[in-house]
Amino acid sequence: MSANIPATVTILTKNSGKTLQRALESVRDFDEIVICDGGSTDETLSIAGAVGARVILQEAQFLDAKGKIYDYSGVRNQTLDAARHNWIFWLDSDEYVGADLIESIRKIISTRGAEGTGAFWVNRKYVIDGEVIDCAATYPNRQMRFFSKNSTSGMVKKVHERIKLTDGVKAEFLFGTMLIPFEADVEVIRRKWDYQIAVAAAQSSPMAFSTFLVSVFEASKVSALWLFRLFRNAISCSGSKMPLRFEMERHYFHIRLLRALWHEVRF
Repeated sequence: MSANIPATVTILTKNSGKTLQRALESVRDFDEIVICDGGSTDETLSIAGAVGARVILQEAQFLDAKGKIYDYSGVRNQTLDAARHNWIFWLDSDEYVGADLIESIRKIISTRGAEGTGAFWVNRKYVIDGEVIDCAATYPNRQMRFFSKNSTSGMVKKVHERIKLTDGVKAEFLFGTMLIPFEADVEVIRRKWDYQIAVAAAQSSPMAFSTFLVSVFEASKVSALWLFRLFRNAISCSGSKMPLRFEMERHYFHIRLLRALWHEVRF
């Protein structure tokens, strides 16, 4: 059996019992798992305890009045502070990873050492009802999920959080794929994204009209690229395609976001 990977996996949870077991099984080769929990009342904590994960609680300053995360970077940074290892891989509780990505991480740490430096983009693919989606208008879907703490200054942005690299560190690409189960119920997707929209709008208030115009411009660029990829996939993709109803939800997301931001504009 291969030795444990000298790295920490961090996961945010709240009543994640239905998906956490699969996530934890996919990262069982890591030496440490840190769970940052938001007050689960289901089997989440017992599942975490069964694999020896270390559990910390999400701090109240990063939550709203209902106990939902309001500042994702704040909670993620809690996990970075708690991690024993320099190398970090962060995972959501409904995601999982393949053996190819695990081996890539193992090789990087073996080559660069436990106290080495680096930050890596990780490719992500959606899964619907057990089928991996090969083509989607949101591909390539990459996030910087694997990095060394000594290459960063922590997470930034309260919504759609990302790692901030220290000067001189250049992001690289990591071979392998993360798998992201995509909710088959459109209403569930909308409720999740509408919460993100509400948080983003509240944090942008008050918004200057000029700033709103910048948001419109950025959303327009994203939509134009989305349309191009949608057309390209329709004529050239030979693998499994993201169903159109789900593709459209990403487009509608930007429309709803702009509508919410408009309500925060102050002239």
